[in-house]
Amino acid sequence: MARRKATMLKKIVTWAQHQNQVCALVLEGSLAKKQDVDALSDLDINVWFTGEVPFGKTVEWLAEIGDVLIENQLHMDTPAGEIATQLVIFQNGIKVDFSFWPITYLDNPFPYYEKMEILLDKGAYTQQIKRCVREKTKLAMEKADFNRIVNEFWFELHYVAKFLKRKEIWFVQDIQAGIRANYLLPMLEEQARITERNPSFSGRKMETWLDPVYFNRLPSIFADYSLEANWQAMWEEISIFEEVTDFIRKHYQFELPTAKIEGMKHLLRGIQEG
Repeated sequence: MARRKATMLKKIVTWAQHQNQVCALVLEGSLAKKQDVDALSDLDINVWFTGEVPFGKTVEWLAEIGDVLIENQLHMDTPAGEIATQLVIFQNGIKVDFSFWPITYLDNPFPYYEKMEILLDKGAYTQQIKRCVREKTKLAMEKADFNRIVNEFWFELHYVAKFLKRKEIWFVQDIQAGIRANYLLPMLEEQARITERNPSFSGRKMETWLDPVYFNRLPSIFADYSLEANWQAMWEEISIFEEVTDFIRKHYQFELPTAKIEGMKHLLRGIQEG
């Protein structure tokens, strides 16, 4: 796979060299960071262009690079504005995520790249592109964000209990996915940063940065399709959330709405047992 990926990268660069409207090619993502790279890692390619181009709008232009198995044309919001993207899986199994950047965006450099590698520069754009590298900094969690996450976590749980009582397991698991991503994960990430660990995005490689005290309990919050398992997962999730929020509260000297939390736990038990 590594050899096929290298061959594909060469084909993309060769293609770009022969396209008058392509100004530069940039590699970003895990391969540029040289972090968490494996045989299944994608190629993340930024195509900097000028003028009107078919890229991101048709499939035909990809023929010079390889035979397409399946592709998806999307749009993405960036600090510079909306751009087109085209996610492509070629017949050889290599996935390339293309994004298409008007070269005029470089007139006002913007923070975007964490790390990147310039594969091709046809017009001395290197320095302008480098000015789009952002510093990887993460500020401590603000009290307002802490309070919002705590409040929304407990509010959302009443939906979990309500629809478990109605035995709507599919819907409950959809709600729980949102609770984990939007409320539990940010707290786990903040706990990791406080203890001088470096969390990866979206919970990736969690075993490398999350305290084992929490990581070893995560299987208990992923329920099967039984009603009993989903009730148990809810209470396990509450237990982990309470512990990690208490850790953060003590570190930053925040306050928790104890009466509200106890009231919500009473409500949830009442729904379950009623």
